[in-house]
Amino acid sequence: MEKRDRSERLARLDGLRGFAAAGVVLYHMANWPDLPVRLDPITGWVFLKGWTLVDLFFVLSGFVFAHVYGAPDQLRRPQAMRAFAVARFARLWPLHFAVLCLFAAFSWGGGNNGPHFAAHALMLQGFDLMSARSFNSASWSLTIEILCYALFAAGAWLGERVLLWITVLAVVGCGWWLAVLGHPGGPWFGETIPRGILGFFTGQLVWRNRALGARLPAALLWAMVGAGLWLDNGHISPLVPLGLLTWPAAVLLALRMPVMESAVMHWLGQRSFGLYMVHMLFIHAIDGIWPPQGLNWPGFVAAQAAIATLTLAAAEGAFRWIEVPGRRAIRHWLARAQSAAPAVEARGAASFMSH
Repeated sequence: MEKRDRSERLARLDGLRGFAAAGVVLYHMANWPDLPVRLDPITGWVFLKGWTLVDLFFVLSGFVFAHVYGAPDQLRRPQAMRAFAVARFARLWPLHFAVLCLFAAFSWGGGNNGPHFAAHALMLQGFDLMSARSFNSASWSLTIEILCYALFAAGAWLGERVLLWITVLAVVGCGWWLAVLGHPGGPWFGETIPRGILGFFTGQLVWRNRALGARLPAALLWAMVGAGLWLDNGHISPLVPLGLLTWPAAVLLALRMPVMESAVMHWLGQRSFGLYMVHMLFIHAIDGIWPPQGLNWPGFVAAQAAIATLTLAAAEGAFRWIEVPGRRAIRHWLARAQSAAPAVEARGAASFMSH
């Protein structure tokens, strides 16, 4: 699937993914009180509410998965489910485990202990609050992504009608849960599972209705973006208006914006997973050298510049030396295993018959 050309891979959504990753990085960079600078409404929102951009990731994942794997019975073909699982593992685990080992090397102790390391290594950290807060705390979303992948794959294997029912029930059920039981403000750990499922399967619905979405006036889509942001200031969970209005509209708008496939946005999109995975390493390191408390304006700017520079450089290195080689190595292993299987089976049959 990764050999499709850029138009097939929805290159403009790569740019939107890069934008979301940069926003999450900025949020975590400045996630401490009493900032020594005055913020305008846009930067102020990113620094204070940028955590919600993770939910844009979920919507994007749902949309892209429906585009790539949504053909009827595609995952019911021979070896398709195995290839799907291996591709997802190859996409997420190599860089996740490399960053986990760096955290373990430089910050072992306290909550960064053996059981929590094992939970992270198995990508189960998002199911447990203490594990999620240990090591690379940003990686909690990987667990929820995998849960969404499993639900999607189960529905796709059981048939198009079952997948549609799962999609509708996921959006309605998780939207209701967040509207009734969710908290204003945020983020709240107890909402990680429903927010991920809501976002992922909302993305599926947006893809299913993409023809209608393409006909909606841009003014209406921008109004949806604004309405979701405005309703975010109410007394319900912000994940409901953002997940059902702002982020779906943002996806449809991004598909119409050539700037989203510019060289800069394409670069950010290709390295978005690296940006997301490595940035907490440098936030912890720089905050340890220059504690945020008491920094004046020049110190704040210097610290943020150092974090941003190191994160961008590390994301480039991670993409070139971990992500791409890791995916290739795992795919190569799968291809060898598949080609060896018939020979092994034949030898086994011959051995059985000879006895």
